[in-house]
Amino acid sequence: MTGFETVLLRVAGTAASALVKSLLGRAPGAGLVADPVRPAARWSRPEELGEPEVRRLTRVLAARLGEDSNRLPQHERLAVIDAVGDAFAALGMLDAEALFAADLDPTALAALLLPPRGAGLDEAAEAVYRHMVSLCCAHAVEYITTLPGFGARSDVELIRRTGELQRAVERMAARNGGAAHAFEEKYAQYVAQAHSRLQLFGLTTDRARQEWPLDLAYISLTVSGEQQLMPGEPGMHPSPVRAEHALGSADRVLLRGPAGSGKSTLMQWLALNAARQAEGPWAMCVPFVLRLRAFTTAEALPLPEEFLRASGVPLSAPAGWTEDLMLNGRALVLVDGVDEVPQRLRTRTEAWLRSLIAAFPKARYVVTTRPSAVPEDWLAGQGFTPHSLLPMELDDIRAFVSHWHRAARAECPGEDLDAYEASLLEAVSARRDLARLATNPLMCALLCALNRDRRMHLPRARKELYDAALDMLLIRRDTEREISGVEGVYLTRDEQIALLQRFAYWLIRNGQVEADRDEAVEMVAEWLNSMPQVAAQGGAAQVFTHLLIRSGLLLEPVPGSVVFVHRTFQDYLGAKAAVESRDFGVLVKNAHDDTWDDVVRMAVGHARHEERTRILRGLLKRADRVKGAHNRLVLLAATCLEHAPELDPSIHSDVRSRTAELLPPFTLTEADELGKVGELVLDLLQGPAELDELAGGDAHMSEAAAAATIRTAAVVGTPRALEFVSKFRNDLRFEVCHELSGSWRRFDAEAYTDAVLTDGALGPVVFLQVHTADQLAQLPRLRHLTRIRLEGKHGIPTGLLDHEGLEELFLASNPMLDDLSPLSALPGLRMLGFDACSAVDLRGVRDLPLETLYLYRMPDGLDLTPIAELGRLSHLGLDFAPQAACVEDLPLPAPLAGLGLYAGARHLSLRGIEAWNGLEWLTVSGPAQATELARIRPPGLRTLQLLNHPSLDPASLARHGS
Repeated sequence: MTGFETVLLRVAGTAASALVKSLLGRAPGAGLVADPVRPAARWSRPEELGEPEVRRLTRVLAARLGEDSNRLPQHERLAVIDAVGDAFAALGMLDAEALFAADLDPTALAALLLPPRGAGLDEAAEAVYRHMVSLCCAHAVEYITTLPGFGARSDVELIRRTGELQRAVERMAARNGGAAHAFEEKYAQYVAQAHSRLQLFGLTTDRARQEWPLDLAYISLTVSGEQQLMPGEPGMHPSPVRAEHALGSADRVLLRGPAGSGKSTLMQWLALNAARQAEGPWAMCVPFVLRLRAFTTAEALPLPEEFLRASGVPLSAPAGWTEDLMLNGRALVLVDGVDEVPQRLRTRTEAWLRSLIAAFPKARYVVTTRPSAVPEDWLAGQGFTPHSLLPMELDDIRAFVSHWHRAARAECPGEDLDAYEASLLEAVSARRDLARLATNPLMCALLCALNRDRRMHLPRARKELYDAALDMLLIRRDTEREISGVEGVYLTRDEQIALLQRFAYWLIRNGQVEADRDEAVEMVAEWLNSMPQVAAQGGAAQVFTHLLIRSGLLLEPVPGSVVFVHRTFQDYLGAKAAVESRDFGVLVKNAHDDTWDDVVRMAVGHARHEERTRILRGLLKRADRVKGAHNRLVLLAATCLEHAPELDPSIHSDVRSRTAELLPPFTLTEADELGKVGELVLDLLQGPAELDELAGGDAHMSEAAAAATIRTAAVVGTPRALEFVSKFRNDLRFEVCHELSGSWRRFDAEAYTDAVLTDGALGPVVFLQVHTADQLAQLPRLRHLTRIRLEGKHGIPTGLLDHEGLEELFLASNPMLDDLSPLSALPGLRMLGFDACSAVDLRGVRDLPLETLYLYRMPDGLDLTPIAELGRLSHLGLDFAPQAACVEDLPLPAPLAGLGLYAGARHLSLRGIEAWNGLEWLTVSGPAQATELARIRPPGLRTLQLLNHPSLDPASLARHGS
């Protein structure tokens, strides 16, 4: 510690001690006011000042104001008094701890008390308000300092603060003064620069234009809704939401998605926004992007102090910097690619994550994986919220196509790309085969590139698509631009593929997705022994450099490390190498490992007729031998069928019959896997009557099977699938109706309306889920449906306002809701909900006859005062941090019958809820609210749901209940 820092510590400690002693030395209190006002009756001496005491204090001081106050009209004086009381009520209880937080400074305390919104004070009245607040704060401090126990508590506070100050000074000394803050700014600039650009597939004609601004290229993706809601909450059910909103509402998230679905790009987007310190859930977070594939050969996974070095950041942080961020909850740890870790190392990965969480529970964590890489409940015991990236819908595909072509116009300003964009948009709308291929960002980019390269003539099958992509990348791009032998090497298509597929297969066999460049060059040297015509052109390093620069399939993300531009191309080329090597036994032996799924499927596409039979029969035999892998191996065999242009009828029949044994599905996870089989599964699915018979009278089993069966057909998504789904249109069970509603987005809007919705009632509590303009156009035909959930940037469309019979409305991911007054055109609207609607002003709902209001993932501090005018309100759900400190401070017209406090509102105290005699159901989140429930309990409470507290024994709450 330097001499200056030692003096600083001593002066600070002395000053703090002198302050407290001077305050305590004055009797009877701090001596801040000449004539202290008693905030309570003489016989009462409360240890804290609540709303009654503060309002009494306000009235007495108002009477003392004299001339300043008398210049105001009587109604304005009363408004000032009410405003002061309301401001203190919103601040919460005033006790010694609250004053210590304000450093015993009345001025600092007064600065926290802004006039409540809607107080309507003019300039003169606001001046009186400020004067009143200052007086109240001074008298409050005066009173608290007279309490008998204040002296002892202030001694404890002094010791605590001195210790904190000493530790802070020591940390400052260890970091050379303000080095930590300076480094954080430098690191944020680095992350913002490193993650601000995205590689758009198909726009890589030269190294100078390989990347595009992430802001330009990024498409917001959708994830499955995983929010846990009370069964008794009117009309609510998890629904798809935008990924940024879902991830921002939880401190720990497990994000699942198939190859090419955009997981890594989403992590890049999170890192970029956190580094920019943008508003929202990641403001003030410091991101650390840890790609697990980089650690597969390391002896151990990195500890916090190794995060920067391990992730390739060329900066050196001050000692303890990362650990401090982890401890105080400002670290955002982005762990990408559990599926890219070999199975033998996944237990190590889980143990590493558990140890990080145990040591740094306040840090925020987002972990990505392919769905099959880990069990569904992986990390559930650690408080992780699971989400699944959903396939892009038609509107998402259109947006992606537009973004891609916008970037392409920037690359080639002289080229007219309007016709290409229009033709592709028409093709994905008209051709189901193309629409299915385009449902993830990688494949959509591939279609964009090929549509341009092949003059709007697109291949139909996935294998043809990859073959065409390889032609485009390996040969045609350079040939058409007369680029040849730039690195002193000329390789034919077949020569490039021969080298690339060997490299890909080596990575797959060794459970790796990246390789050391020197090792890759050594392998090329070995392979060139059998390619003398290539070896004659240059050495292995020269040949490999040519592949890296010209192929468009390899990248060097950090110096010395080489990866394929996407795992999909690695699997495609590796599968080709496996087939050419006749490694069918290797394929079957590794088929239980999810990282080999695409390799096996593509190998079936590459293989000859008898070789396909060998692979598929091997899968079925292995399914009977490998414990715990039966279902996934059978389904893998079934999904291989669409890759086989020709197949022995007997093996086709065997796969079909074995797949039928897995039906019906009973969970949505099973349904999603079965849906990947394609149209084959439609011939095997059971209809409503058959499912009821199979359930044998078990109503819950029958409902679950019916819902999962609908999901299976919806994933297939063809006209035949729609015909099958329509068989359930008159089923009114909740789960069934919810799937019928959610499946609309997977089909043509008008066709689905005709087949399912015009006759369907969707049951008593299910919302019609509306996402697209095409769906909005169908609403005039669906007036019989009185519950709607509208998702997206639609504002409040006219088609919705024409729905006069609408009773329940939920608006999600809609930033265009600053004016809600048009909703007055819906006279029967009794339930209204918002989810991730950043511009909402609740003043527009004051005149609505609402009984239920849900506010999910809203901006913290949203003004709730307008809901005090909702005289019929009986149910409220909150998933954000309101201005109120406790339940009794919420501006409600009366106590509620139902209250939901979700993750965003977990810090709201339950104080005062014990007086809500009519409260019947309650949802709370986290340990603090659970602890309060152990002490207080509304007398009429019948249903309780506790979220985000897996370690709590529910019986402990029951024992404390009334």
